Amino acid sequence: MTVTPTLLYNDMPIRWQCELRHIFAPPARVTTISSRRGHCVQGIYGRVRYRDAEDAQSSLPRLKDIRLTAGDRFMKSVSVAMATYNGGLYLREQLQSLAAQIRAPEELVVTDDVSTDDTLAILAEFSHTAPFPVRVYVNTQRLGYRANFMRVAGMCSSDIIAFCDQDDVWRPDKLQRCVDVLERTDALLVYHNAIVTDSALSPIGTLARFALANSYNPPLSIDPFMGANGFTLVFDRQLVQFSSLWDRSIDINDGNNPNAHDQWYFFLAQTLGALAYDDAPLVQYRRHGSAVTSSTWIGESRLSKAPHFLFECLGRWEHIVLVSERRAAIMDEIAQEPAIPQAASARVGAEKYRAIARFYRERIELYNNDRIVHRFRQFMGILTSGGYRSGDVWAKGPKSGIKDLLLGVLRVSRIVPATAKAKLRGY
Repeated sequence: MTVTPTLLYNDMPIRWQCELRHIFAPPARVTTISSRRGHCVQGIYGRVRYRDAEDAQSSLPRLKDIRLTAGDRFMKSVSVAMATYNGGLYLREQLQSLAAQIRAPEELVVTDDVSTDDTLAILAEFSHTAPFPVRVYVNTQRLGYRANFMRVAGMCSSDIIAFCDQDDVWRPDKLQRCVDVLERTDALLVYHNAIVTDSALSPIGTLARFALANSYNPPLSIDPFMGANGFTLVFDRQLVQFSSLWDRSIDINDGNNPNAHDQWYFFLAQTLGALAYDDAPLVQYRRHGSAVTSSTWIGESRLSKAPHFLFECLGRWEHIVLVSERRAAIMDEIAQEPAIPQAASARVGAEKYRAIARFYRERIELYNNDRIVHRFRQFMGILTSGGYRSGDVWAKGPKSGIKDLLLGVLRVSRIVPATAKAKLRGY
């Protein structure tokens, strides 16, 4: 006999309460494992076959001890990739949340960027009690967070890699949900929402502004310059094979550095394959003054909703041209390897990024031309070529057409010079 109970983890903190459905049905490979709270049963995605309903019912109180690993059939292995630097203040909470994962990782791989606090001691202490292997490597010199995360990704051995910061708290079902998506679909990467908190874990917002309308997105179907926070990324390890091309990239926000690790893998995944999104807030994202990847939390302010398409920033456009050309060159390099499954997607992606570079180059020429007749001719050229078409993430849409007509062709910006110094937000 089989049963299908629905469990609510009432013993979890209220912020983590979620409904978890465990399906008990054959076929499943049943294994008894030990934990500090006694024996429990593990199987494929929580599928466990019991002798009868009474036996199943007696096992329900122990279900929160289930740890799913890749030893079960049909499951991919997963590595948690953590980059640390002087993270001792909040590291223990982060590690405890990894140990509490319903779907345990096969390993935690850590690269430490020469910490001078108690980070390494905390990691060593955790390795003695962790329910999975912990591998720690110390860099011989400071690499910075970009190169440190790139290094740790390359040292992971599992099928799936989940980036992890040193100061957040993961919901117990984070890995289970994300790995399930990558196993059920052909997506190369999945990312999720998060609760933004202060240093004491008091909520101050979410990352909903990075949300996608669809949970599954085919290749080249989202904004080419969109990104997500690294700790939300869980991706297929096959993307790591392209790491030798990373230093040719340029960060979309910092022209002096290659892509941040999250930008890099997001770029590869959304260009070469499908990308998935989970709107569930699976992490408490702690913002504090000593964060290695510190950033200002702007939330949903009125400024963030302002009509930025009326602002002009030619310097930003020049940077987009350079970034797009570099991305096209990277895709060209990948496309030259016919044995790589993503070669065809890489060829299409290269053409798409070259088209973006041409579009912004033409806009720059439009704004810099002194003759209105020539500016209008350039504007019409962009318009007729589809540069302002709607419904295509690789075109800029009607708002950009209005912007270029007013500020570029008619030069309304000369009436309000301050707009020339404003930051461009997507147009």
